This record gives sequence, structure tokens and C-alpha cells, in this order.
Amino acid sequence: MTTTSDMATRPISIDRHTSEAVRKRRTLTKVITYFCLTLAGLMFAFPLYWTVSSSLQTWQELRSFTPHLWPATPQWHNYADVFQTVPFARWMANSFLIVFITIPGTIITATLTAYAFARFNFVGKNVWFILMLGTMMIPGTVTLIPQYLLWFKLKLINTYVPLTIGSWLGGSAFMIFLLRQFILSIPRDLDEAALIDGAGPFRILWSVIVPLMKPALTTVAILQFLNDWNEFFAPFIYLNRAELFTAAVGLRYFQYIPLETNDPRDHLLMAAAAVMTIPVIALFAAAQRYFISGVVLSGLKL
Repeated sequence: MTTTSDMATRPISIDRHTSEAVRKRRTLTKVITYFCLTLAGLMFAFPLYWTVSSSLQTWQELRSFTPHLWPATPQWHNYADVFQTVPFARWMANSFLIVFITIPGTIITATLTAYAFARFNFVGKNVWFILMLGTMMIPGTVTLIPQYLLWFKLKLINTYVPLTIGSWLGGSAFMIFLLRQFILSIPRDLDEAALIDGAGPFRILWSVIVPLMKPALTTVAILQFLNDWNEFFAPFIYLNRAELFTAAVGLRYFQYIPLETNDPRDHLLMAAAAVMTIPVIALFAAAQRYFISGVVLSGLKL
């Protein structure tokens, strides 16, 4: 026979059972989610691991039929051999010089262009903006020959001008679009308040908008760094002297250019590739908070 006290405690018992089932389901969902994320992270990190592992092996291990996930005896001298075999330090310095020129140029000119598109009304504004975005659909190979002829006529082949001048002319349409989207998310009330206080357009940009654009500007700086650091085609076309090569172009020495011996240099190539990734990883680790924030706030999918 069911007593009054049993009827009173039954709902409490059912609620406890339900809440425990929900808690177990949430825990199971978390475990599955973390497992999938860890698995995906390992998959994406494996190429980097393979690069580092290959850079510590001999070329015989690299070319053996059985792949080696880790060298039998780590060949740490491979990294020293990279710098002794070719002027790789000089090429790394050349790459740093290019990115130090292009990053400020892109940030300054792309910010000014994005500010104009986001805050001012002028004749044909939308048409100009659409035309600018349309340039992203033009393959680089289409304009390669006219651009090369232009720089050849100007006697600027074997200089860094063809590789850096574009960044001081707005950078790229994508950078301008990214910054414009970010500026549009900043309330116009801030501009109007500064305008009432007597600030002009450049003062508003410098004192009001730019301080709020740190995530977007950091994102632009990182993307510009990656573009220039990994760029191979343009330096390969415009630079013909070895002392001017960038690190990306210099990697070809380990593939095709004969050196003192004809032994394979796959292990040195992998060591040079590993060295090239160090600045990229360091930059991302130092600025990942601003980078992710910039991508999220601008609503872009990279």
C-alpha cells in the first residue's frame, strides 16, 4: 500500500534520476567532443610533426621503403648544414626585410581605403567597391606578363620594388574588405561625438577608430606576413640573383640546384622548411588572441 510519504518522495526521486541522466549525457557529449577535437588536432599537426621528424633523419632514412616516424639517431647537424650549404640566413633576412616593408604599408593604406568606404559617401562608392572586390577574381597569371614588362621597362627587375609597392597602394582587396567590415561594426555615435568635439576625419580615424581596430589590424598584419613569407612565384619571377632570393625561393636549391655533391638533400630541405615555420608559429602564438578576435568580429571565414 502506497503511503502519503512515498507519494511525496517519488517526484523528488524522479527529478534526481532525470538530472543525473542529463548530467551523464552532457558528460558523454563532452568526452566525444574533446575526443573528436583532439583527433582533428593531431591530424592537422601531423604534417608539422612529419616535417620536424624528417629534418632530423638522414636522406637514406627518408628514401627508405619503410617510413620512419622518428629517426634512429637524430641528425641535429642537419640544421647547421642548411646554413653552411647555402646562404640561408641571408635569404631569411631578405624575407624579413620584405615583410617589414609590406606590413606597415598594407596596414596604413588599407585602413585609409577601408575608412573611406565605410564612413564617407561619394559618387560611385558602391560601384568602386564592387570593382575593387572584383579584382579578387582575376588570376595573378593574367597580369603577370604586363606587370613584368612594366617593371622591366622601369629597370626595377632584381629589386624589391615589384614585391613591396603593392602593399603601399592599398594592399589587397581582401584586406580592405576585412577592415571595412570591422569599421562598419564600430558605432557611428563615436564618430559624431568626436566630430562635436571638433575632431576632423583623420583625427577621428587616428584617435577613435584605430584604437578599436587592434584585432583587425593584427589579423591583417598576420595575413600579410603569411602572404609575403610564403610567396614563391613573384620573387622567383622578379629576382634572378641568388643574394636577393627570399627563403621560399631558396628552398629550390635543395631540390634542383646541384651543389658540391650529387647526394639527395631531402633531409636539408625538410630542415630548411622547419626553420621557415618558426617565425610563423612564433607570430601566431604571440598574436593569436587578437587574430581570432579579429576574424570573429569581422565575421569572415578564412
